[in-house]
Amino acid sequence: MQDPIPAPNAPAAGAPQRSLASRIAARLAAVAVGLIMAWLLLEVLLRVLFFSLPPKLQLGLEHVKITPFSDTRLMPDPLWQADIDYLTIARPVTDFDQYGSADVHFKVNTATLWGQRGAFRTTQDAVDRYVDGVAVGDSFTFCFTDDADCWVQELATITDRNLINLGVVSTGSVSHLRILEAFGAPLKPPLVLWQWYGNDANEDYGLARLRDETPALSEDAGNTSSRSWPDENSAVYVTIKLITGHDDEYEDSLQFLDPKTGVEGSIRLAFGRPYLWGAFDLSLPANAYGWQRSQQALRDAQSLVETWDGSLVVLLMPTKEQVYRTLAEPLVGADHMALLDDNYAAMLDFCAQADLTCIDLLPVFQTHAKAGEQLYYTTDIHLNAAGNAVLADALAEWLDAHPEIFSATP
Repeated sequence: MQDPIPAPNAPAAGAPQRSLASRIAARLAAVAVGLIMAWLLLEVLLRVLFFSLPPKLQLGLEHVKITPFSDTRLMPDPLWQADIDYLTIARPVTDFDQYGSADVHFKVNTATLWGQRGAFRTTQDAVDRYVDGVAVGDSFTFCFTDDADCWVQELATITDRNLINLGVVSTGSVSHLRILEAFGAPLKPPLVLWQWYGNDANEDYGLARLRDETPALSEDAGNTSSRSWPDENSAVYVTIKLITGHDDEYEDSLQFLDPKTGVEGSIRLAFGRPYLWGAFDLSLPANAYGWQRSQQALRDAQSLVETWDGSLVVLLMPTKEQVYRTLAEPLVGADHMALLDDNYAAMLDFCAQADLTCIDLLPVFQTHAKAGEQLYYTTDIHLNAAGNAVLADALAEWLDAHPEIFSATP
């Protein structure tokens, strides 16, 4: 007679019986392994898909490291860095893939001049020839576009003039004066194009703080030194915190998020990053202090350029909220629009008071905006290639109407 065949999954004869506790432990271990594997998979996916994620997640995750064993972060390091004299300065690069934000990137070439510290979007060969003009300013002059699409280069092409781009990202009027003194004045150009933006006063305060020229007049936003190990190494951890409403812990990054998006025809623009409300408000002590320094820098620049009989022309750069007012105001509110307008009006008033030659670009851009053209990036404050082209054309037209600027050009 044959022995009975054991039922499926029945323990073999003589095999020790597993206790209930051990079976539960085994199942819990399997669940834990599954959760760990799922977590690791999400870590990989968030890193791979970083540049396709919504802007809020991109900004929250930008400081997360690619791996815990590397110092490289998801958002590539920029080519500019902090500087004690200029607030920031760029380094020399060739065909550098620079990110302005996760969905705005462009190729950059920069070079040092006369072996001095810092680099610009020009070449030593260009400054060794006769220079018709130099442009100083912040990121709107540095341009968040490929080299050929930058308004400085386009204006040079249109006018057939040798124009040197001395724009430096994240700088204010005091920095622009110092750049002009160190790199522009030796060239004695007939034309100096000085680009102004509404956060210049805030940047001038920032430079003074960096140099210990003023006590703190405002709280420093976004203390990055408080980031924990998970904040710097776990994309899943950061994503969960953002989804569950812990935005305040990432204020240093999310202040650059445009939270409201408007669509009109083919135009799609996001508006209202919190950074603007703090950086443009001239009633705040830090900005009021910086505004006084900005005005003095412009007066000093005018006097400097006059020493070689050159012409200083100041370009007033509006925000995309002002240019696309009908689209932006319902989203950001009348009070915020008034704050931007008051800042811009203060600069217009100063232009008249100081007898500066200033070009108000707001009506120029508004004309193209009303025609259905998108001049700014959707999720970035800067001019896109189309906006740079409009600026170059407007300046070429203005220069054509003022031939006296180049009348003495050999």
